[in-house]
Amino acid sequence: MTRVAITIVTFGALAVALALGVSWFVVSGPGERFEPAVNTLALLAGITGIFAERWAAQRERRQQAIESIESELAHNRQTLAGAEFSADAPPGRKLYARLLHSAVDAAFTSGALSPRKDTELISRLHRWRGEVSSVNRRLELTELLVFTTASADEAEDFDQALRTFMPTVRSHLDEVETYLGAMRSEPSRRITSPLR
Repeated sequence: MTRVAITIVTFGALAVALALGVSWFVVSGPGERFEPAVNTLALLAGITGIFAERWAAQRERRQQAIESIESELAHNRQTLAGAEFSADAPPGRKLYARLLHSAVDAAFTSGALSPRKDTELISRLHRWRGEVSSVNRRLELTELLVFTTASADEAEDFDQALRTFMPTVRSHLDEVETYLGAMRSEPSRRITSPLR
């Protein structure tokens, strides 16, 4: 059975049981209404419990995704603060650390972020994801060119060109982190887990 069919059967059965419980409550005598009342309340609790559990699970998935993204952004900030990306890094051939984007990818593929509620965040993360891919490609190209060229001056030119690109990357990282920080402080968009 598909998920939709299971949902329809489950809620259909609950709706029929609820209708029967209410009917039972109406037709039973004054002293016999406790059992149908309890039955009806139990069914109502079951129906609302299903919705509440789904809502709480979605909130928890969103919270975990955002915490993972924040952790990944902090790691990327440390990477960009590394010696190989600093303006006064010594010249020469070197390997560069890559920026991570797996938490952003996981948030997109899992559907943990809501297209209705997180539109701006999703847009910013898409731009950041594109920036990370671009940086990592540039790093690969720079390494390839630096290690295959015979001239130390050319190697230094490639390295310098890469370093001039890094402030733009840092500013995009700042934008995403600032937006996530603002989300934490907005009461209507709070990122705290409902289970805490």
